[in-house]
Amino acid sequence: LVQAWPKTCPGKVALPSLHTSSSAHTSIHSALRKEMAALRWVLLLSACIWRSEAIFNRPYRIKLRNNEYSDVLVAINKDIPEDQRIVDRIKEIFTEASQALYVATNQRTFIKGVKILIPRTWTKKPEYLPAGRETFERANVRVDVPNPMYGDNPYVQQKGGCGEGGDYMHLTPKYVVDKPYGEAYWGPYGKTFVHEWGHLRWGLFEEYGFEDPSGEAYPRYYRSSTGGVQPSGCSAHVAGTNRHMMTGAPCQLDPVTGIFEQDCRFYPDFYNNQATGSYMYMQFLEEVTSFCHSDPSGDPLSFHNREAPTKHNVLCERKSCWDVMNEHRDFANGANPPREVSSTLPTFELLQESEFRIVLVLDTSGSMKGDPIRRLNRVATRFIRSTVYWGAAVGVVTFSDDASIDHPVVSVTSDDIRDDLVAAVPTRTGGFTCIGCGLLKGVEALEAVGPPQGGVILLVTDGEENRNPTIADVTPQLLTKRVIVATIAYTRAADALLESLALQTGGPSFFASLRDSNALDNAFTATFEALAGGKAVKLLSEDQTIAGGERYGSHVYIDNSVGINTTFSFSWLDGPQPSISLETPLGTVITDGSPEYDATADTITVGIPGTAMPGKWAYSISNVGRDDQNITTIVTSNSLIDDEPIKVTAQVNAVSLNYSSSEPTALTIFASVRKGYLPVTGAVVKVYIQKP
Repeated sequence: LVQAWPKTCPGKVALPSLHTSSSAHTSIHSALRKEMAALRWVLLLSACIWRSEAIFNRPYRIKLRNNEYSDVLVAINKDIPEDQRIVDRIKEIFTEASQALYVATNQRTFIKGVKILIPRTWTKKPEYLPAGRETFERANVRVDVPNPMYGDNPYVQQKGGCGEGGDYMHLTPKYVVDKPYGEAYWGPYGKTFVHEWGHLRWGLFEEYGFEDPSGEAYPRYYRSSTGGVQPSGCSAHVAGTNRHMMTGAPCQLDPVTGIFEQDCRFYPDFYNNQATGSYMYMQFLEEVTSFCHSDPSGDPLSFHNREAPTKHNVLCERKSCWDVMNEHRDFANGANPPREVSSTLPTFELLQESEFRIVLVLDTSGSMKGDPIRRLNRVATRFIRSTVYWGAAVGVVTFSDDASIDHPVVSVTSDDIRDDLVAAVPTRTGGFTCIGCGLLKGVEALEAVGPPQGGVILLVTDGEENRNPTIADVTPQLLTKRVIVATIAYTRAADALLESLALQTGGPSFFASLRDSNALDNAFTATFEALAGGKAVKLLSEDQTIAGGERYGSHVYIDNSVGINTTFSFSWLDGPQPSISLETPLGTVITDGSPEYDATADTITVGIPGTAMPGKWAYSISNVGRDDQNITTIVTSNSLIDDEPIKVTAQVNAVSLNYSSSEPTALTIFASVRKGYLPVTGAVVKVYIQKP
């Protein structure tokens, strides 16, 4: 579970200065002993909470074989207006970057294969192939609206340490299309791309000084061991002058620090420069064609400057860029030695996102009898009624000894269709467990409405497979058909291959304990959010056990970025219908008999018409029976048009750990609290981990 609390609530969320360069990420290191920790949702109460959908998106896997990078995924956001120039310029940029990369890595790498993902909102064209496992969220390079912190500046989202690659490179449409503008501000596109590739692929950092409004700062100048004040950079051979940034006058020494004054800047000589390094310093200089190195017999004009107090030196323990790169799998132990090639021209594959389709593949074997199937039915029903947006295509498949399509894939265009899908959610169990049967039947359901590429199978199972075909038997077919499989291991007894299946097909994987409806519910929601997009936000998800005759009260805050289609859901498995009341920020009480109040056999839903008012919404739950009663509360809302909601996302640095190593074994969990691309400051992030 990853949750975030603002320091004050419900006041406005503080956002950093538009010029800050901090990533506002929290990393938590958890030492593990025997097995990798399984992450799950746990009840946590607070006055105001933003909940993570706990989706551990992995960047699209770039391949490197025989010096050639392939499967580099570039994706254009669905909100970017259609513009063929973006696609044309992406091709030009990568062509230029491939040659620059080949030179910069001493003929050891270049870009051979690039996939460009066209949004489904653009016009369909014959040359666009259907996308499979490729999604915008997993893209290595994004073309998207500007991050307000950086404007049109190209950047890489980095959250790891030295040598750990970044999440994605962000380019804006203006930067991509307006070549004179881009070159005037950042230099040749190919060289700028190689600079960012150093961040993205090899985990390199800036080799220059800078100040950040968020507090991160690295000196622009330092006093060298040989005497004199030098600009922070690599190599030390870059020629230029030091001048006051406002007046243009020569810089003066600060008597306190012994280095140049605060407003002093180093201006390189564009015409008489000889330095050949480094790409992480001033890649825009014509002579700069390499990364800094520490080889005494190498080019002295790109020799590493260990003394400069740059971010790269600080985080990489004063190793040169090539020192770090040579430890990366791309080059370690002499991998990908220099090779002469006749051409570095990349090939391009144009893919287009398909309309979202998901098949729920649900386990109905004998081990699901009782509470497991009842919880699954309740969660799947809520998913169909509340999470699936209008127009999304959904189908239902069940499996035990074999599998059946209980409802074909249909677009949700009416309440009647939702009712039909809910009626197909299983309530009965029996038989053995043939997971492969369910997967193949899920593919069949997708193929009934078109090409299966890009279709999603959400697989839920609580046991190990004991009937053929097995997961291993059908995985090649899933990969060939480019279907995404998201897996939910419902209890620890679930098959160990589930996570591997999700990893291979590009889907997320989850664990939910038998008695944790929240974990199961959030896994459904997170899969939909990660792969379908949409504007739905889960504001609250909690389980609460209430003693007989007792009352429980709490509240949730709704901020002004959400409020559309807001729903409060209260569900239970046993006992009589509880008494529920909901108080709006204006003090109006909604209870049984109110038009917004809808009760079924095991769920009470309160739907707020229009846009829910921002502020504190208080709810009260009374157990009218004698025995303890477990109540699950879910609050969801949709973001307003043209506004991004505040979201918490979580990632792990690995999907498996090597316990045979003598080195300490640890898992790193990253949490990010953001409103769109903007980091949210002042949030307290808490992570709950359940070990196997």
